[in-house]
Amino acid sequence: MRISYRSNLDGIGVEQLSEHFFDGWPNPPSKATFLRLLEQSYAAELAVDDETGKVIGFIQAISDGVLSAYIPLLEVVPEFQGKGIGTTLIREDAEEAPGFVHDRSVM
Repeated sequence: MRISYRSNLDGIGVEQLSEHFFDGWPNPPSKATFLRLLEQSYAAELAVDDETGKVIGFIQAISDGVLSAYIPLLEVVPEFQGKGIGTTLIREDAEEAPGFVHDRSVM
């Protein structure tokens, strides 16, 4: 298994989004809404399975761009959980947020 991490959505369409996101949600967003959510984020980091080209994990950051930012969504599809992908997404996202103070003790 080879996974690439990226902070842009170039070449990502609804067909690359796994149907296994939002597992257990009573009313999950459609893939089109999910893609819009990523596009409208202050920052988004993706984990992509290089073999299939599918997005298997993501983190979304929302920010005022000055002082505060928070992560409302961090998901890894169930079959890829427990492999450190979520931890890597957090680290990659923190690297993409210059100007913010990061508490490295939690990473």
